[in-house]
Amino acid sequence: MTRKTLMRQEFQGTMCSKLLNFIGVYAFMEQLTNVSGIPADLRVHWKTGNVFYTLVSNEMKMSLQVLRTSGEIETIKVAGLGQSATVDNLNDIVYLATDNGVYKYKDDGSIELFTALGEDVMYVAVTNDGTAMYVATWPQNRVHKINNETQMLETFSPISNGHGLTIDMKNNIFFVDVATEILYVLKSGDTVPIKIKGLHANKMINIFVSRSDAVYAMDENSNYYQIDVENETARLLRNFNV
Repeated sequence: MTRKTLMRQEFQGTMCSKLLNFIGVYAFMEQLTNVSGIPADLRVHWKTGNVFYTLVSNEMKMSLQVLRTSGEIETIKVAGLGQSATVDNLNDIVYLATDNGVYKYKDDGSIELFTALGEDVMYVAVTNDGTAMYVATWPQNRVHKINNETQMLETFSPISNGHGLTIDMKNNIFFVDVATEILYVLKSGDTVPIKIKGLHANKMINIFVSRSDAVYAMDENSNYYQIDVENETARLLRNFNV
């Protein structure tokens, strides 16, 4: 066996075990970060590369966290209970959903109140141009639309009980129905949500829009899907077996 063959086998043994394939695109697992608890509702700030997520502790308590590109994890301190975050990547603004309303998060770690609703805000999502915001509250399970300039608030009747709000670049709104835990899409300009077909009968736990405007979803059994928005269907990509 030649030295070249040995080196090739060593490369394959160490590198291919970390190789991931997503829809024909290959990537290496660069960094593994362990946290104490369950990370949920991940959102990426494209400009900084920071990842914002909700950490559910082993005692079932929630807090907002930011994983910086350096690998450092920081707890975001808010007045009250931090529940989820979203990123307006067009305007480089991070919004935090809390039981005291919606806050803006700044790169230096400081926060400022954006709007107080008088309701417990579980999820927040922002339109592609940053002009409007949608928030889902609890325990009312109402969805409100907020004009980001005037902060005028109105009940958003097309979605009566949606959580996990996520908006793609075409302003299609994705959400999980609180009662059925099924994923729906409300297409831009429509008033009736459509159920996404092709998903396993599991609770949906996260919806994510990539920088290329591809939409992905994951259920509680770690089944990972890509969503075909035009046809309202889901395609299983892989299972993470965790």
